[in-house]
Amino acid sequence: MSVGIARIADGQPAESKRRDGRALLLNGARQLLAEGGYAGMELRDVAERGKAPRGSIYHHFPGGKVQLAREAAELEGLTIRDLIEHSLQERGLRGTLERFGEIFRRRVADHPERIGCPVAAAALARPEDPELAAAATAAFRSWEAPIAAALLDEGVGRRDAEDFAGLVVSTIEGALIRARAAGDTEPLDSAIGGLGRALDRLLAEV
Repeated sequence: MSVGIARIADGQPAESKRRDGRALLLNGARQLLAEGGYAGMELRDVAERGKAPRGSIYHHFPGGKVQLAREAAELEGLTIRDLIEHSLQERGLRGTLERFGEIFRRRVADHPERIGCPVAAAALARPEDPELAAAATAAFRSWEAPIAAALLDEGVGRRDAEDFAGLVVSTIEGALIRARAAGDTEPLDSAIGGLGRALDRLLAEV
């Protein structure tokens, strides 16, 4: 029987099972990066959190912890970029700012002391791992791009649009650090409110 149509014991295609195993590990890595940073992302905990066999980590990620963290940060970047793009279409700019809060609050509804961002955790890996930090930088820029594009559509000048998009990402990430320190999401809520007022002032100048 060819590999392409081989099936495993539970009837699931082998390739699908492989993808599921990777997804489980990446999900566990994303959670642990957000909660404990790169240094606190132990592989045994990744497998436990992702509900995946520990022995499968090096099968899916032969580069070990570095590869797993990098791909987890890249996946988080893509996921949030997609959320931003869809939110801009459905909710507009102000609604998208609020959406940022929903993303991070929902993940730690019962444990605000664990609030964090996997991409920010990857960014802090520099200078020990510049490749991981570069993946984080690319993710942040991918979040800024659709926000800046939406501001351009509203008539905001390019420089102001790009500056404000950068301000949004930097403010949210900084607020997550403050919220983590406080064990409360209030700093995040306050930051989003401030960004909303700054957005209103920016659009009023158009």
